Amino acid sequence: MQVASRRGCALLLLLASTLPGCRDAAPHFALLLTVDTLRADALAAYGNDLALTPTLDALAAESVVFEHCYAPAPFTLASVAGLLTGRYPEALGVTSNKAVLPPGPATLAEELAGAGWATAAVVSNFILREQAGLARGFQRYDANFPEAEAVRGAGERTAPGTTAAALAVLDELLQAGPESVFLWVHYQDPHGPYTPPDGYRERYLEIEAERHPQSVEPGRGNRGLGTIPHYQFLEGHDEAAWYRAGYDGEIRFLDDHVAKLFEGLRQRGLWDAASIVFAADHGEGLGEGNYWFAHGEFLHDPLVRVPCLLRFPGVAPARLEGPVALLDLAPTLLAQLGLAPPEGLAGIDLLDAKAQPDQRAISLSTLDEATLPTRGLVWRGWKYVVREAPGGPREWLYPLGDESHNRVQQHPRVLERMRARFRATQESLTTAPTPVEQELSAQERERLRALGYGADD
Repeated sequence: MQVASRRGCALLLLLASTLPGCRDAAPHFALLLTVDTLRADALAAYGNDLALTPTLDALAAESVVFEHCYAPAPFTLASVAGLLTGRYPEALGVTSNKAVLPPGPATLAEELAGAGWATAAVVSNFILREQAGLARGFQRYDANFPEAEAVRGAGERTAPGTTAAALAVLDELLQAGPESVFLWVHYQDPHGPYTPPDGYRERYLEIEAERHPQSVEPGRGNRGLGTIPHYQFLEGHDEAAWYRAGYDGEIRFLDDHVAKLFEGLRQRGLWDAASIVFAADHGEGLGEGNYWFAHGEFLHDPLVRVPCLLRFPGVAPARLEGPVALLDLAPTLLAQLGLAPPEGLAGIDLLDAKAQPDQRAISLSTLDEATLPTRGLVWRGWKYVVREAPGGPREWLYPLGDESHNRVQQHPRVLERMRARFRATQESLTTAPTPVEQELSAQERERLRALGYGADD
C-alpha cells in the first residue's frame, strides 16, 4: 500500500536520513505556515530590497517558489477556507468574514486525521476562531487572543505568543508518540494597525520617507479609499512613510519569531524531514491606486498576489512562474504525504507531472466584503478585473505581474478573449445555495466591523 510504504520510509529516515530509496517518503512532520496580510513583494525572494525576511528567504532557498500565486479573495476567512479545502469560497458559501465553513467539504486537517495523523492548529486572528468552522479535523485548535490591538482594541496574539503557543501545542502532541504530526500556524502580524516593538519601525523610516514623502488624510471609516483607515491611524501621524515603515517593521518582527519557531523544530528533531508549506492569506494596499493600508476592496496584485513556498524532502528547489492558487496547496500537500486528494477540487497537485497550471483559469473575487462587487480572472499570462459601478462596469487588463497601467485600450483582442473566458468561468463556478452566517453577539459583530471589513464601514 502506497501510504504504508511511505510511512515506513519516513521511519527509516529518522534512523538514516540519507537512505537512497526514501526520496518520496511521507515526512514525520508537516507544517502549514500562513501569515496574515503579507504581500509577496515583502520578501527578498520576490524582489524586496529592505531585508525584511531573512528567515523566510532562507526557507525560499530550499523551496519551490511560485512567482505568481493568487488568493481567491482579498480577505481572511474566504481565502483560508479555500486554502484548507481546495475549493473556491463561493462553492463553500464563505463569502464574508461572518460566514461559516459548512459541514461536508473535507478540510486538509480532516483528510490527515482520517489517515492517522495527529493534528493541531494555532491561529492568532479573531476571524479564524472556532465559530468560523475551520477547527474541524484538528485534535487541538488553539485560538486564543490575549492581547488587545491599538486603536480598536480587538483581540489578537502577536508573533512571540504565536510561536510559544505553537511549540507548546506541538509538545502536547509529541508526548503521545504519534507517527506523523501536522501543525498549522497562522501569524496575525503584520495585519494593521502597524505597531511593531520599539526599534523596528525606525529601521525603515528614513528610506520609506525618501521613497514615499507624501501625507495621507486620516479617514472616518476603515475602507482606505484615499484616506488612512480609522483603525490604522496612530499617534496623530499622517505621513505615508510612517505607516509603511510600521508595516516593514511588523514583517521583520514576524520573521524574527518565525526563526524561533524553526529553531524549535530543529531542537525537536523535526526540521530535516519536514514538509513545509508557506503562504499568506492575502496582501495589503500601501497606496497603490490611492488605496491605503487596507485590503478587501480590490483585486490588484498588492492585495491578492501572495508568497508561496513549498519545501518538501526530495524535491529540489526551483522557481516556477505558475500561475497557481492557494486552492492548490491542500491537494499538493496531501499528494506529497501519500494521500489521494478528494475528488472535485478546484485546486490541483502542483507537483504532478501532468498538471498544467499555466493553462487553467484562476478566479478572483471580493465576494461580499467590498463596497462594489469586483471579480477577476488570471489566465494565459493575463489578468482581467471587472468592478461593478453605478455608471457601468469598469475593466482592467494587465500582463501578469505588470500592473503599471491598464491595457484595455491597447489589447482589444486579448480583452475579448479574457471577457469570454471570464463569463465561461463564472458560469461554471459552483456556488453554495445559501451562505450561513455565524451566530454573533453584539460585541463580536462590533469586533468584526472594527477589523476593517463590512459594507457598513
